[in-house]
Amino acid sequence: MPESTDQHNRSKDSFKALLRSLDDTSSTGRKQKKVNPLDPYLTAARFFRLNYDLFANIFVILRDGILAEFKPEDADHNQEQNEEIQANIHLFTAFSKLIPNFSNLIMKLKREPDSLTSFLKSMESAANAAHCDDMGSLKHTGLQYMLNDPTKDRFDPPILKSHSQALRGWNHPQTARLLCPARDIAEFDVDPQSYMDKVNAGEKKISAKQWPSMFYDMSLYDPKNKKKGFLQSRVVIQAWRHIFTGPMSALSKDNIGCSSKPGKGKMHHLAEPGIRNIMYATCQMYFTASNAESWTPVIRAMDLGDLYYRAVDIIQDNADQQWVKDLMEFWKEVAATDDSGTNDNMDNFFGDDTAAADQHDEENETRSPTPNQSNPGSPQNDAPPTPPHSSPTSSSSPAPPHTGSRHLLILAPRHLLVLAPQHALNANLLL
Repeated sequence: MPESTDQHNRSKDSFKALLRSLDDTSSTGRKQKKVNPLDPYLTAARFFRLNYDLFANIFVILRDGILAEFKPEDADHNQEQNEEIQANIHLFTAFSKLIPNFSNLIMKLKREPDSLTSFLKSMESAANAAHCDDMGSLKHTGLQYMLNDPTKDRFDPPILKSHSQALRGWNHPQTARLLCPARDIAEFDVDPQSYMDKVNAGEKKISAKQWPSMFYDMSLYDPKNKKKGFLQSRVVIQAWRHIFTGPMSALSKDNIGCSSKPGKGKMHHLAEPGIRNIMYATCQMYFTASNAESWTPVIRAMDLGDLYYRAVDIIQDNADQQWVKDLMEFWKEVAATDDSGTNDNMDNFFGDDTAAADQHDEENETRSPTPNQSNPGSPQNDAPPTPPHSSPTSSSSPAPPHTGSRHLLILAPRHLLVLAPQHALNANLLL
């Protein structure tokens, strides 16, 4: 039904107000205190890295999605798109569905090219600002999540707020232990300083092939069955709560929902934890424990993008396995309680986590990676190709998307199934 004159005028006035608000948006992407029509879009963008893709280039994703959605009528719709563009379009489609009237807004903005560019940059800035806010929030508070008992334990030597982050990472035994590969923890505990010296000297290279002990409930860890305790560490749980249910809830289940301000999960209608937002919190804590002074996706030999996509890949590829179902149930309970956990007696899917296994991985890195075969009827059979990746560089902004020859199904608000890129390396090979 055509809009009435009054409806049309209200819509026109709203759009003009939004254009005016674009001129008032701060360069950081943070919303101004006054309410304006741009707020809902910036709010949605602030959740992008938390729940959709930590390393994706949101400006490019929005650009590619808009170009695909609003192709000219005479355009060749059969023209082949490269893998990166196809993946970006699918991610754009899923993300934009959560934003009311987004397509209508873009249709109007396309008539104002400068305003459209300004809008996309504002969305990108908002996404980056949210990521930076979480880094700042965890920079000092996150330290207490690394202690077994924050009420009693202390860092020795002390790590104070006035101290540079350079004192962390492989320069402090307690943070180094969290970054230490889980399989090496016994060696580390025999002589922490010797292990740290070898890392700092480059004799030991800690990469994304080695799950950090920070990922694990180490009381459950089994080097021959690495799914036991995987992504169940107290450090990751408390960081996830800090970000998604609020800092007050991080250390105590009794404080969930007690803050006068709703947590980010509730604000964005996050139904339950998913692997993408779990890995977002995990990567944030890895950075917090490291000695990097500013955000960088690569810390020494550790590529956080590889680590992120590798974990997401494994959970997606094995979504029908009981240990993954148990893990997701564990996290559903984590969102509201500390009393959770499962026993996993499955066979050795992850294989033997040994140096020999790593040597095998290194030998195979020179070969072309072979994608895993999807199970018949599995959702990823309908997923799009994924984008290539250029090596990330140190920056205050998140890195570009990682490479991928396959793609993932991720959990989003209201159980929305989101298709997004992943790293090209074969997860089974890495494990």
